[in-house]
Amino acid sequence: MDSARWQRIQSLFHDSADMPQAEQRACLEAACGGDEELIVEVLAMLDQDVRGHSLLDRNIADVAQETLEKPVSASLILKEVGPYRILKLLGEGGMGVVYLAERSDLGTKVAVKILRDAWLSPARRERFASEQRTLAQLNHPSIARLYDADTLDDGTPWFVMEYVDGIPLTHYCLKHECSVEQRLHLFRSVCEAVQHAHSHAVIQNDGSVRLLDFGIAKQLESLDLQVDQTMTGLRMMTPAYASPEQVRGDRVGISTDVYSLGVILYELLTGQHPFDLSGLTPAEAATIIAEHDPGKPSAAVKRTDSEPDSHVLSLSKIAWADLDVLCLSAMRKDPLRRYRSVEAFIRDVDHYLNNEPLEARPDALQYRIGK
Repeated sequence: MDSARWQRIQSLFHDSADMPQAEQRACLEAACGGDEELIVEVLAMLDQDVRGHSLLDRNIADVAQETLEKPVSASLILKEVGPYRILKLLGEGGMGVVYLAERSDLGTKVAVKILRDAWLSPARRERFASEQRTLAQLNHPSIARLYDADTLDDGTPWFVMEYVDGIPLTHYCLKHECSVEQRLHLFRSVCEAVQHAHSHAVIQNDGSVRLLDFGIAKQLESLDLQVDQTMTGLRMMTPAYASPEQVRGDRVGISTDVYSLGVILYELLTGQHPFDLSGLTPAEAATIIAEHDPGKPSAAVKRTDSEPDSHVLSLSKIAWADLDVLCLSAMRKDPLRRYRSVEAFIRDVDHYLNNEPLEARPDALQYRIGK
């Protein structure tokens, strides 16, 4: 197979990998101009991609247990991965293992993440490598840099990122007893980092104040894609931050990240996620995210089982009304009804901080006079 045809197959695979399976062939027929052999080759890749990944009807605890029981590379400690010497285990999860490592020739400390083989088919590995090259182009003070990416001898992908010795944003706010205003300023930094990624045509899955992991991204290679094309990321997102369109397998875009940012803000203000997904199968969790509306953050604070946050409880009803609007406007089920961009979300955060009317609030005269 010549390289041009292989690149064509890869491109078609990337464009259709996350479409509903019922739509894939029709879209390929439209794109391939009657080349049945090409269609068959791409469909074969798509079939390989999904085989073995039917997780939705299994209990999430069983899935996690099965994955976590697969051997991880504990034997890599003090060994070399590329030019990096593995020093110690930093953490692990369902998708991979993260190590502290040192570049052998420079002595630089880095974080090396090795993905679990169970999560990636060969086709997804190829896609992963392509998208890591795009993520490496991001350069922002609030985004941990991606330095390198490759595979182990057995084909298992690994990548190297800037090592950031910090704590999660929510833990930081609790430890330092941050005021609501301080939390919003920190949240604003998160938004600015995500906005930077959008300016480089990348849609991402998760975020934090030094964004450490942009997950598996889908490039926005063109802003004038056909309406039936999907830009949904891999179904490996963190469920707690997943948007309704993600769990449905629909097209994703900037508004998807706006939703996830809304979840982060909700958590910063209340100390809890908008939905309790513990003990649910992925299918049950997806139903809740797609069909249930989150409660107001102001109500969630009152019913929390943890020790009340004095900074949050001291807010007036008027202040809480605006914070409810900030969160819930970002988390609307319909992507078209959310903030149109991260920049618009930031503007309303600034409006709150400056005691100005929110753009997302109804244009009520009494409300605007009150501001």
